[in-house]
Amino acid sequence: MEEKKKLKGKKKNTEKKKTSSKRKKKFFRFPTLFILVIVIGIGILAWFYLTLDYQDNSNPSYDGYRLSPSNSDVFAIHLPKEEALLTEGERVNSEFSEPIIQPWVQDKAVNYPAQRPFFRLLNMDNKQTVYKLSANLSSVKHIAKVEFPTFGEQDGPSDSQIYQGVYHPETNSWESDILIKKHQEAGRYQIKILITKENGTTELVDFGSFVVNQPSIEATIDNTDIGKGQFDVTIKTNTIPDVEKLIVPVWSKEDKSDEKKYEATKQSDHLYKVHVDYEDFDFTNGVYHANAEMIAKNGLKAGTDAGTTEIQLRRPVRIRIMQETTLFQNRTLSKSARQLAANSVAYVKGIVFNSEKKIYRTTEGYISAENIEISEMMDDIRYVAHRGNHKVAPENSIPSFQQSNSWGIETDVWLTKDKQWVIMHDKTVDRMTNGKGKISDLTLAQIRELRIDQGSNKENYSSDQLVIPTLEDFLTIMNSKQSIPFIELKAKKLAPSEYDSLANLISSYGMANTAVIISFDYSNLVEMKKRLPDTQVQFLANTLDDVMIDQMSNLGGNAGLDIRYESVANRADLIAKAQSKGLTVNLWGVPQSEFKKMESLGINNLTTDYD
Repeated sequence: MEEKKKLKGKKKNTEKKKTSSKRKKKFFRFPTLFILVIVIGIGILAWFYLTLDYQDNSNPSYDGYRLSPSNSDVFAIHLPKEEALLTEGERVNSEFSEPIIQPWVQDKAVNYPAQRPFFRLLNMDNKQTVYKLSANLSSVKHIAKVEFPTFGEQDGPSDSQIYQGVYHPETNSWESDILIKKHQEAGRYQIKILITKENGTTELVDFGSFVVNQPSIEATIDNTDIGKGQFDVTIKTNTIPDVEKLIVPVWSKEDKSDEKKYEATKQSDHLYKVHVDYEDFDFTNGVYHANAEMIAKNGLKAGTDAGTTEIQLRRPVRIRIMQETTLFQNRTLSKSARQLAANSVAYVKGIVFNSEKKIYRTTEGYISAENIEISEMMDDIRYVAHRGNHKVAPENSIPSFQQSNSWGIETDVWLTKDKQWVIMHDKTVDRMTNGKGKISDLTLAQIRELRIDQGSNKENYSSDQLVIPTLEDFLTIMNSKQSIPFIELKAKKLAPSEYDSLANLISSYGMANTAVIISFDYSNLVEMKKRLPDTQVQFLANTLDDVMIDQMSNLGGNAGLDIRYESVANRADLIAKAQSKGLTVNLWGVPQSEFKKMESLGINNLTTDYD
């Protein structure tokens, strides 16, 4: 029993010792944890003390937050200078992308660590035209000025522009606007912030960057109305900023001397158009070139070649208005100039169209082609030198033919005794040569012995130049000058063989389609027309009447009238009637003082003594 009591006593003592030991361990564990917490707290405070700059606003010399570390900041921990991505390529320095401690939760009674500056970069209206920079530097003290050096990577720092920051106290921020127009460069831009303190020290750090896209355009030519002398240039723009100006240069001459610049009008978003009318180019036919040049509101430019198109619009030189009508001052036909009488003639500069309405642009104004009969003349009035240029050389002489600059040259032909065609106005050689007698009584050999001894400046020409020309001499000169020969057939009642010889001679010189045969004898014209149906014949007369018009129109195509001008000076109606029947109208004997009046009659040719 005693042994059992002893064993129980030992167990109790052992348990007491264990309990006492546990109590001792617990007692030592709590002080250790307490000490450890204190040590860690001191370490954290030391880290804050070493790495963070506390705002001591009560100290006048306090500089506040430093954006770039000084050499003494050996223990400072700095985040890597990566940029925080915003939108559409805008980035700001990630160290300053947002504040550490929001100012609205701070207790002003407590000295918090200095609030880190933060930057903002905004693409205004998302147009890549103006970028707003904002730097909250409320924790940086004694700032004298803030600048934002900015440059495009394409041109590098040489393109650098310094933008001055403007302080806004309501937001405690420095702001500035970057204008891309100052750089006019596409690609990435780099921005820095330069802070100058009142004591002259500076801090320079990266602010951020952004990307400006290069605009582009496409242009095409719409030929829908090319048959009206008009075309459109359509331009499509691919640009983020708005378009400031879109110009379309158009030209038709290789040296661009007639270049005209049109400003495009907006049709819809990114779609513009220019309308070109060849009236702007004085109705020039030919190949037209067009480019397109765009300037965006941020100063960036884009251009493209729109291509080429060709205008070939046939137009008359003159028109005859067959009934009374109105001449207008403007193309819209809203301003009347004056009334035009029936059978009036107008010179045409070009034909224009208002939608489908055809309008003649004349030298004096605009005439509508609607509801009016108009006769178009494809050739201008043409002048014929009477007996050559007899103001500088004797009439019907080789020098007078050679020195004429007129479109046509008129001469007179007779048959010699041996049936050769020679040039002379009179039927005798008496007036113009050193001989006498009828041409029909002299042989060609006899005529060749004679010399012209009358007329203008005869002393300036050699004896060989003043021979009486043959028709062959005349046609040879006409061919070399490419002038139109007007051959007056003087003789009457010729034999068929004589008509044949004249026709064969004209044909042998290749002038059956260009020569004009004129005569006061209608039967001469009938006979020549039989032999040369493609040769024009004109009836010479002192007056014009309806019977003559009907008679000549019976000769078929390529016939005409050659009338002394006085008889038709006031008869535009007869001239119009003759032309309406397909007849050419030529006037002769017209003095220079009457040229303009005769031209206004709408005649085809005018034979004059003034080359």
